[in-house]
Amino acid sequence: MVAHLPDDAGPVRPEHVETKKPAFIPKSWDLPESIRKRLGDAAGRQRLMDEDGHLLFILHQSPEPEDDEVRKAVLIWGQPNGDWKSSPEGGGLAALDAHMESYRKNIHALDEAVEGAKTPRQYFDIMKHVNPLLRATRNMLAVMQEARDARPDERRLINFRDRAVDLERAIDLVATDAKNGMEFALAENTEEQSRFAYDAAMEARKLNRLAAFFFPLATLVAVFGMSPPNEVIRMPGFWLVVAAGIIAGLLIRMMPTSKR
Repeated sequence: MVAHLPDDAGPVRPEHVETKKPAFIPKSWDLPESIRKRLGDAAGRQRLMDEDGHLLFILHQSPEPEDDEVRKAVLIWGQPNGDWKSSPEGGGLAALDAHMESYRKNIHALDEAVEGAKTPRQYFDIMKHVNPLLRATRNMLAVMQEARDARPDERRLINFRDRAVDLERAIDLVATDAKNGMEFALAENTEEQSRFAYDAAMEARKLNRLAAFFFPLATLVAVFGMSPPNEVIRMPGFWLVVAAGIIAGLLIRMMPTSKR
């Protein structure tokens, strides 16, 4: 007699299947299963994982525009017994200290670049570095604040949180200075172009007035110029026509001024 299984019976699975460790996690790290199952194939965004007494910081190295939005992960692992490990650089919390120091140096370099910038192009090149660093610093601050809340008695985490606050404030000031500097440089260039346009308009106005003054006279001279000069001068009413041309030129020249 053949036994029949229920229709909804699924495949038989072992009670416990260990989650595969992602490639960005060091092979020597024995993370708890509760953390491993929350990890994807890539490091992803900056965040904190607090599971079974373990703290796993997933941070990003200081970003650059050349990274094409691909961030390099910095991992800090705190174990229940108080030991700390880090990757790719070793040293535990010392690596976290060096990580924040790299942010501080980059922010300081950008601050000096902003002070030396003069043109909108220079400010734009600086902002390409500032904006990614600003986002990364704010996300790192959120992670450190979460760690501070998770371990309120860990004084070292409190200090790291405070340093992250200082970094976020510093890069925010740099971003604001860069934006204001670019807007001022653009306004200054616009004002200079307006001044050049005004000067050009004034020169054109002078030329137009000269042309308006001499146009009637030049027209009359061109008409009389069809005859020899000796005959033109002896023509009756020649000087009267010249005077009429000059008066007409003066009237035309005065018309724009009176209308204004």
